Amino acid sequence: MKNKSNLLISALFIVTSVYSFTFGQEAGSLTDPRDGRVYKTVKIDDQVWMAENLAFKTESGCSVYEDVKDYQKTHGYLYTWEAATKACPDGWRLPSMQDWWYLSNFLGGDEQSGGKLKQTGTTSWESPNTGATNSSGFTALASGRGGDKALEHLGKTAFFWTNVDDDDATSWCGALYHDRADLALYPVQKLNGFSVRCIKNSAGNEKVFDFW
Repeated sequence: MKNKSNLLISALFIVTSVYSFTFGQEAGSLTDPRDGRVYKTVKIDDQVWMAENLAFKTESGCSVYEDVKDYQKTHGYLYTWEAATKACPDGWRLPSMQDWWYLSNFLGGDEQSGGKLKQTGTTSWESPNTGATNSSGFTALASGRGGDKALEHLGKTAFFWTNVDDDDATSWCGALYHDRADLALYPVQKLNGFSVRCIKNSAGNEKVFDFW
């Protein structure tokens, strides 16, 4: 009986260790030298991401929900694509589609990775906040979007720019929803107002996929 108990404890230890290795993260911080703002960061596998939305005010192309108190402090700015491409501090960049694909794959694939990126509870996200665990430490907020009917999206969605320059009008984004656990990637108009999560530059950290 004692041997069986020991085997069970060993098995649980192995499973726990594997889980921690797979979804573990390393917290850090970034001070933006342009305005002195300090951001939380998180290392997920070998990618280092900002764990908060960028809140640097560009000369043009950024906006907030004027009727939402302290929106910029909690949710950052909503940027047009052109503004987003110039908004990250030195040493950091707007993530590529490859970066988002790699992150999604590391977290178990598109169908469940969104939940692992979302902040838990309903402080930011409307109920039911499907699948939200934030096991990645990414802490995505439901920051909505800028543009027409913007308030309809607040609490329900989070959109993040990629660096893809499809054509004069179109780029791609990563999208999260309050009633879904997936991470969606699709083309959008560059004039939209979306959030920015910068990723740290380092040798070889931009993943390459044959299908993009």
